[in-house]
Amino acid sequence: MNIEELRKKIDEVDAQIVELIAQRQQISREIGKGKNKTSRVIEDRERELRVLTHVRELARGNKISAADIETIYKQIISASKKIQGVAVAFQG
Repeated sequence: MNIEELRKKIDEVDAQIVELIAQRQQISREIGKGKNKTSRVIEDRERELRVLTHVRELARGNKISAADIETIYKQIISASKKIQGVAVAFQG
């Protein structure tokens, strides 16, 4: 495969990643609504640590950098908390 063909494959993977993140954000929005109904706070540090541990294990199993995945997921978690906060603000 040449570079252009490989880049096309990367573009296809990127589209899948964005779609999955969008799905994750929609779920986070629903979680935010649920937290609002039950008066739970947005930040759940214990859950965040479990997610980070889980994705580090997945990274190791896929032979990619656990540190890199953790960095990426910290951003995803941050965006998810922001989405949950917006869901609460619009619902409340």
